[in-house]
Formats: sequence, structure tokens, C-alpha cells
Amino acid sequence: MKRFILTVITLVLLPLISHSSPVVSLITCGATDQYVFYLYGHTAIRVQLDSGEDLAFNYGYFSPAQEHFIYNFAVGKPFYSLGVTPMEDFLYDYGAQGRYVVEQVLNLKEEEANALVEMLFWNAQPENRDYKYNFYFDNCATRPRDLIEEYTGGITYHVAEEGLPTFREAIRSKSYTAAWYTMGADLCLGWKSDQKMSLHDAAFLPELLMQEMSTATRNKDGEKLVLMTRELLPQTKIIGEGSSSPDTPFWVFLGIAALYALLSFVQLLWHQELPLKLLRSALYTVLVLGGIIIWFLALISEHPHTFPNAHMLLFHPFYIPLIIQLWKRDKKGLGGIALAFVVAIILFLALGYLQVYPLPITILAMIILVDCWRLWQERRKSTPKPQTAP
Repeated sequence: MKRFILTVITLVLLPLISHSSPVVSLITCGATDQYVFYLYGHTAIRVQLDSGEDLAFNYGYFSPAQEHFIYNFAVGKPFYSLGVTPMEDFLYDYGAQGRYVVEQVLNLKEEEANALVEMLFWNAQPENRDYKYNFYFDNCATRPRDLIEEYTGGITYHVAEEGLPTFREAIRSKSYTAAWYTMGADLCLGWKSDQKMSLHDAAFLPELLMQEMSTATRNKDGEKLVLMTRELLPQTKIIGEGSSSPDTPFWVFLGIAALYALLSFVQLLWHQELPLKLLRSALYTVLVLGGIIIWFLALISEHPHTFPNAHMLLFHPFYIPLIIQLWKRDKKGLGGIALAFVVAIILFLALGYLQVYPLPITILAMIILVDCWRLWQERRKSTPKPQTAP
């Protein structure tokens, strides 16, 4: 009888005691402007096993040394990886960067937690860990969100969608301290980024995902998804400390507009064409180089929001004939080329109701519009009128 009781304890009770459910948490990390890709924060999954292991599963690993990484990143299909580190090391790294770390302990049933953890360990294997990263729809935040939704059987978020920003507004709210980077991102993103985000879309930003999770309930039983929220590390790095003013590009382009006006007066009053010609050539060369990048991203890249992009009407390689004509003695075709660009820029400005432009780029568009109009008028006036036979 005693042996029977001991057998029951061994076979039934001991497994229940020694194999408790793993504790799974969503980890959200604050931003820092040490690098531009740190501006958006970060998300990871924490797993605490009954064996004492405490691990962070992180979908944000990438290596520039990876084969074809630069090209893949340019065309919108870089490969990121799931990495696993001890939670102690994870906290040390983020503490050294001065970034906050917040933990949301998840309300998972034992079978759900075990299945999710099993999936994470499988996913972390070298042959399974890589995935095609997408900044908006498949990143370090959306991957944990999708796994949590899948292994809980679905989640409802109790957040009003009316107050959500557009994709562009969400990015600007995080990157405003990196003024030139923000303007560059604005140039590359088309008018799809000016659509209002859904709750599902908004989770690409770790901070917004954390806010959504704090309101979430499980579809199976209506229970709150987050059992407990606690701060593991405080934010000690001040964002924007030592960075340039967000208004810097505005003042630079306003200065270019003032220089253009000054050199136009120099040409008009003292008939000195070279200074204005040099400025014109420099501006159109910048538009050509920027156009190569923007057109490449729009037509070749797999980024979901780079096409259609109204900036393609302002930035493009078709200014090359105009630059050549500026330096030729015979400017026979200059008027027609300039008039075509006047029409293109007017259309660009009209498309402002679909796509939000950075203010400095609007200033640049006005400079180019005025200049092309002047070139067309100058050429039209200098073209001799046909003589009528007596």
C-alpha cells in the first residue's frame, strides 16, 4: 500500500510540482538617438522557465556583414533574425544605453505558455531564425504581437481607433530629433503613409503596442491579457540631447531661396550670369541624384509605401537635359524643357492634398517652379519671331 501511494505521488504529483508553467512577458524598451534605428524603441519576449533560465527572445537582430544585406535593405527585403540572450545581459545592454525597459506579464494558460515557448525555441534554431523584415508590417514588435494573438486564440484591444495617427505622423513623432533623417524618410514615403493606421497597423511601434496590450482582453474567456506591468529599468538618456534643431532643414532651404533671389538680382542688375548658373546647376544636380533614389525605391523596392510617391514629379533624372542646356551657347530646346517642368511641379503641388510634404521641400519646389518659369519666359522672349513677307 505504501509503495502504491509513493508511485501515485511520483507519477502524478511530482510532475505537477516540478514542471510549472513558464512565465511569458512582453518587454518594451525605450528609444535613444544613439543610432537612427534606435529612435523607435524595441520589443522582445521574456521567458522565465522553472529550471531557472530567464531568456529574452529578440526579433531585432541583423548584421550588415550578411550576404547582399545592403542591396536587400535598399530593395525592402532585408533579413532579420530571432536571437536569444539571458535577460540579465539584455537588461545590462539597455541600461548602458539609458533606455527604459517595461515588462507586461501575460495571462497565459499553461498549455498556451508551453506551446508558445516551444515555438520560440524552434524559431531560434539557426535554420529557422531568419525572416524577411518589413518596417511597418513584420518587425520586432509585430512578430511578438502575432505570436501572442495566435497562442491565446485571439485578443481584443479596447483602444479607440479615431485618435490614431497616420503612418507618417507616427514616424515623425519618434524621429523628430534627427531632422535630416526625418526629411529623408518623408521624401521616400508616398501617400500611402498618410493613411490613418488601424489598431493592428499601429503595433509596428513598440510603445503603441505596449499601450494596446495594456487594454487587451482574451477572446476565449474575456480575461485581461496583462496580469502585471512593472518598470525594470528607468529612462536615463534624454532624447534629442545634442542633436540639431528640427527646424534646421527649413532654415537651410529658406537660405537657398534667399541666395537664389540675391543671385537673380545680380544677374538682372550687373548681367553676371555665372553665379546663378552655378546655383541652378547645383540645385538640379541634387534633384537628379535624389530622383535616382526615390524612383528606385518607388519602382524596384518592395517597401509597401514607396509607391505612388508625388515626390517623383519634383525629383527625377530628367533634369539632365536642362543642366546641359544651361551651359550651351545655343539654348534651342531650353524653353520647352523648362515649361514641361513647370507643369510637373504645379501637378506636384496640387497632389499635396493626398500626400504631406516636408516644408523645406515645398520651399525647394517653389524655387524650381519660379526658376523654370523664368527660363521658359527668357527663352520665349529671346526667340526671334518669324518675319512676314511683304
